[in-house]
Amino acid sequence: MRRKSLLLGFVAAWILSWVVLIADRGRTLPLAPKPVHYLVAEAVTLVLVFVLLRLARDRKPINHESGLPIRRPATECAGILLYLLILVAAGRALDVRAHVASAGMSGGAAAAWHAQTTGSVLRWALFHFASGVVVPLAFFLGVRGYSPDTLLLRFPRGAKWVAFCATAAFSGLLAGDPRVTFGQPFGGYAAALVLFGVGTFLPVMILFESLLAPRLAIVARSAVSGAVLSGVVYALWHPFEFYLRWGTPSEAAVSVAWLAQIGFYGVVKGISTLWSGSAWTHIFTTHTVHMTEVGEVVRVFRIR
Repeated sequence: MRRKSLLLGFVAAWILSWVVLIADRGRTLPLAPKPVHYLVAEAVTLVLVFVLLRLARDRKPINHESGLPIRRPATECAGILLYLLILVAAGRALDVRAHVASAGMSGGAAAAWHAQTTGSVLRWALFHFASGVVVPLAFFLGVRGYSPDTLLLRFPRGAKWVAFCATAAFSGLLAGDPRVTFGQPFGGYAAALVLFGVGTFLPVMILFESLLAPRLAIVARSAVSGAVLSGVVYALWHPFEFYLRWGTPSEAAVSVAWLAQIGFYGVVKGISTLWSGSAWTHIFTTHTVHMTEVGEVVRVFRIR
């Protein structure tokens, strides 16, 4: 009952956030993504979740009964949460956000990218790679002695998962302007893949999917609760995105509504991981949309 209450509570908050965003009509936060773009993207994502759950019906999701050999999961959860808080504070001090701009190039994403330089983009990527990949892997693989399997770092086995991930990845590429997404030089795609790989895909995969989501599922004794809780934490990791404002009550209300939308994708990431048994899966269900920003990568790095 408790896990259903947690899920229903999140769904209610998510629906309420849509009421706020639709009523606001983009007036309070002019640089925020267009709600209609998010609504379409979330509808597609829900279809992907349905397909993923159907594919995973022959395996049990990760929870306290899955036998994943995690030692002291509650203590590790607390440590990971503290570390995430430190990263948010450090990012704020260094003017490094969770993302360069909004995926899909919606709203004021172009303006956010035009404020970037080669140095600022590289600083963003290196900060997240060092803090979100190198440090946690060194600790959990080296110090704690976990294996890659325990950290869910194996790709899901089977042709059906390869086909699903390929289809999900392609759907993300359709979120932006196809003339921009599919009209760039080859070097631009390589640079974007490396940039977003080290700055977004891998850090989120390690911090949230490899480490946090399975431990929350074990502590909460439910994969559903683990996915929801990891999604909420994922949303709270984004308080300083370029389009959010906290100066007035109306700005705060609309910003919280947008954090709920980010949380929606965080929950989908958790479901992708806990039901497929692989931290890699979430990249294909929620993150390839960043490749629609390839045009800005080409511009910033002057790729020909």
